[in-house]
Amino acid sequence: MSCLRELQEKDDRIDLLVEGKRNGKADAINKILGRIKSPLVLFVNSDARPQPGALAKLLSSMDSDERIGAVAAVPELEAGEGLVSLLLHFMWSAHNNCSVVLNHMNVSNHSCDEMVLFRTSAVSLLPQGIVNDGAFLAAMARLRGYSIKVSTGARVRIKTPRRITEVIVQRRRILFGHAQVWRKVGTPPRTIESLLFLSPATGMRLLVATLARRPRAMLAVPAALACELAATLMSILDTFNSSKAHAVWRRFR
Repeated sequence: MSCLRELQEKDDRIDLLVEGKRNGKADAINKILGRIKSPLVLFVNSDARPQPGALAKLLSSMDSDERIGAVAAVPELEAGEGLVSLLLHFMWSAHNNCSVVLNHMNVSNHSCDEMVLFRTSAVSLLPQGIVNDGAFLAAMARLRGYSIKVSTGARVRIKTPRRITEVIVQRRRILFGHAQVWRKVGTPPRTIESLLFLSPATGMRLLVATLARRPRAMLAVPAALACELAATLMSILDTFNSSKAHAVWRRFR
C-alpha cells in the first residue's frame, strides 16, 4: 500500500481508492466506474499478471472497431504437476478454446475478468451482490449492441487453486455468478458449460477439439465431471438460499 501511495504522490493521474471493509468486488468496481472519465477502462484481477505486450494488444483490438465493447486477454496457467494441475489446464483450455471460437463467430456475450478492456460507453453499474463482474458487464454490453472479443495475442498469467476442494469452491462461485447473470439479463453467458447444455453438439465439438490438442487431458475428464457436478449442485442450493452468496470472495492462501 505504501508503494501505491508513493506513486500517487508522484503522479496526480493516479486515483487510489482504499476500502476499510471488504464489501465485495461489485461494490468496489461501482466506485471505480463512478470516477472514470476516460473512454476506456481496464480491469485486472489482483492475482493476475499481464504478460508483456498484453495491454497494447487489447488496445489494438479495441481500436479496430468502434462497435467492440470489450476485449479480454487469454488466461494462461503456470506449468504444474499432478491431477489438479492437469484438471485446471484442461478446464481452462476448454474455456479459452470456446472463447476463441465464439470470438470468430462474433456471437460471444461473455468475458472472463482476469484482464479485460471495456469501452466505458458499453458498461453499466453492477447490481449489488453480482459475483462475476466480467460476465455481467460483457452481457450488458452485448445487449447494447456491442460485440465481445478476445485477443489471442494478449496473455495474462493467473493463479489457480492447489487442491480439488478449492477447485470445487471456485467453480461453485463461478456457476452461481453465471446463474445471476442469466437472471439479470435474460440470457446465459456463452461458456463451454452453458453450451454443453444449450447447444450440446457445439459444446462437444469444442471439448473434442480441446482433448485433441492435449490428449493427456483425458486423464482429468472424470475428475472434471465430478467437480462440475458437485459445484453445480452446490451453486443451485446457493441460488435458493441467498441472492447474495459469494458476494465477498473467499480468499485462498
